[in-house]
Amino acid sequence: MPQVIECPISGEAMAHAFSETLLGKYQVAYYHCAGCGLLKTEPPYWLDEAYRDAINDCDTGILARNHANAELVEIILEALALENGRVLDIAGGYGLLTRLLRDKGFDAYSTDKYCSNLFAKRFEPTAGFKADALLAFEVLEHVEDPVAFVQEAFSRYQCRTLVFSTLTFSGAVPPRKWWYYLFGTGQHITFYQSRTLAALARRLGCSYYMVSNDLHVFTGEPVPLPRRWLFLRESLRTVYGRYLRHKRRGLSKTWSDHLEA
Repeated sequence: MPQVIECPISGEAMAHAFSETLLGKYQVAYYHCAGCGLLKTEPPYWLDEAYRDAINDCDTGILARNHANAELVEIILEALALENGRVLDIAGGYGLLTRLLRDKGFDAYSTDKYCSNLFAKRFEPTAGFKADALLAFEVLEHVEDPVAFVQEAFSRYQCRTLVFSTLTFSGAVPPRKWWYYLFGTGQHITFYQSRTLAALARRLGCSYYMVSNDLHVFTGEPVPLPRRWLFLRESLRTVYGRYLRHKRRGLSKTWSDHLEA
């Protein structure tokens, strides 16, 4: 029998959308919020089993994605005038994105309570760490309560800028053949539309910018239009990215990090 589930973003009662088998054995109900468009599972009791391996064996695109993400983060940080600030990946996995950003010259750090930091071991936040920008790639789809998750990160790291990825859907609840459900892994439990993320930003008192259907930015203050265009318009992103490769030449921390090891 469907449960009564309250949307963590809108506070409205969510309607049962469908049920599906996760991890090949758990019958799980999915619920949809008509108010903000959020789609989520029932309370996820299966996550301990789902996360026995923090990185899925089937994730063959992890290296390519991190390289692409580093290029995009470089553009966004420069456009937001945060290129000299401290950047923290709050779900950094193996620390690969942090290492790539440090190779580009950014003062980047990584933390992840579910995964060992292999590539940025010496660059983790200490007590009282204050960030100028937070990163959360492929995280929000794993989070049961996105409001609490982002609020806690903002408070802990005294920061209100978040660059994150999660694949959004449009219109009706996606059919069960949608690959992003990943029923076999049981790790994706929450799904968003662009209007869902806009509602989440409003709850947090932030401005929301949709770079693409899977890349998003929250900022504590509105971004001036000229700077906004640098990361929202694809044609300008391409040109700006080329410019930054020349501008940031020689700023890499690869060798200095090696000398300090």
